[in-house]
Amino acid sequence: MTDHDITPDTGSLPVPGSEGFSEAEAAFISEMGSLMERWGLPQATGRLFGYLLLRNKPVDLDTMTRELGQAKSGLSVAARQLEAWALVRRSTRPGSRRIDYEAVGDLQHLLLVNNAHMRKFTETLSSGIPVARGEARDRLASLAGLFSGYVEQTEALVAAWEARRAAS
Repeated sequence: MTDHDITPDTGSLPVPGSEGFSEAEAAFISEMGSLMERWGLPQATGRLFGYLLLRNKPVDLDTMTRELGQAKSGLSVAARQLEAWALVRRSTRPGSRRIDYEAVGDLQHLLLVNNAHMRKFTETLSSGIPVARGEARDRLASLAGLFSGYVEQTEALVAAWEARRAAS
């Protein structure tokens, strides 16, 4: 075992040590795992996302395995899940078959990914309106309206932010 092995008694928190995890970094990685678990993803997927957010350059599965102390197969699954959520992107190095992963760092991208999920949620809520009756119908219509407005406002926020950034 290395000082970066995942230990069950710390909630699968990477152990600070020679590979460069400070206590604050390890706590951030763990918290990201807990957050994404609440979103329906495995905690390991969230921890990998937290780890990748702290990285300054793309990283391959062998490095992830060594630094996080988790199985390569599990990290591969987690990386694919993050890629499906458009939270990470993969790349290859010229002359190498290794795949590197990096967190997508654009806030507007993350908001738009979230909007895609909210849009689908809104569509699903809306599909229930015609079959619901009474208070349930009103509740579904209200929720669908709320989330539709959320998506519209977020898209407007991103457009305004991008315009300000382009003007700078």
